[in-house]
Amino acid sequence: MNRRPDLRDVAAIFVHNALVALGHVPDPSSGEHKTDLDSAQMAIELLEVIEERTRANRTEDEEHFLLQALTQLRLGYVQLREARTTTHQSPPPDAHA
Repeated sequence: MNRRPDLRDVAAIFVHNALVALGHVPDPSSGEHKTDLDSAQMAIELLEVIEERTRANRTEDEEHFLLQALTQLRLGYVQLREARTTTHQSPPPDAHA
């Protein structure tokens, strides 16, 4: 690494955890794609804490990385949650009954 570690490196840990929990990348321990909404939500919330607590002290690169990651992860979380809600809903009653 040619640069000194910074906030992007810390945030990347939580971004990776969220991506694994959303099923976008394989779980490093099993190599399988799994989803875990609770773990994804926790990783996103921890990134939000980092975002809040470092707001006045970020570089432009750190700002861009963090805000873009949060945007993409939140979108992925909502899409997965909605897909699961749609899948788990019971079918509408038969109109011909």
